[in-house]
Amino acid sequence: MNWDPYARETGKGYYRVNSLYFDTADYACFWDKEAGVADRKKLRLRYYGDALQNDSVVYAEIKRKKDALVIKDRLTVKPTEAAPQNFRRKLHELYKAEPGREFHREIYWFLQRNNLRPKLFVSYARTALLAKRNKEFRVTVDEDIVASLQRDLGKHATRVAKIYPDGVVLEVKYQNVLPAWFHGVLQKFNLERLAFSKYGNAVRRLIPDFDDNNYKPI
Repeated sequence: MNWDPYARETGKGYYRVNSLYFDTADYACFWDKEAGVADRKKLRLRYYGDALQNDSVVYAEIKRKKDALVIKDRLTVKPTEAAPQNFRRKLHELYKAEPGREFHREIYWFLQRNNLRPKLFVSYARTALLAKRNKEFRVTVDEDIVASLQRDLGKHATRVAKIYPDGVVLEVKYQNVLPAWFHGVLQKFNLERLAFSKYGNAVRRLIPDFDDNNYKPI
């Protein structure tokens, strides 16, 4: 595998991923995850880098989970358009400008119908590898995962909690078939697949009433 080019560009071997998650007033997206609802989705704003700059690219994403299948779609907005007072209006403008574009319709109505609001910020350092032959096969290692309850992507809260401070989250991303050579790696090191939601664990960590004492993945 090769190192991800974005990680090389930082000169650190990793890059920072920052996400602001939306949810309903009663955290329906969180409870769908906890209940194991097979067909569910989340809305988030995301940018890459150590800090949000005026020229940063912000992605508005919907992450869908359908059984074991994960699908992500996104569009780009400016940092000013991602601000709480502007984001809903921006999505409405995009929807009105291109009403026939499926994702513009989906993201706007997902936000509107569920009255979603920004709830929680998650940030972590990501090291990524790309397969030399199969460009759709990717391995990421996330560490230094921190979270805070906040409403604005660019304004950080004072209370920050560490999520899974004693380990890292390794994800394997591929389409249809896992390469045989990597399957051998999993067997050699006796690695088992575990469910780990950064958003779900952060909510439990930061909201004591939601903590079911099942915070650690192992």
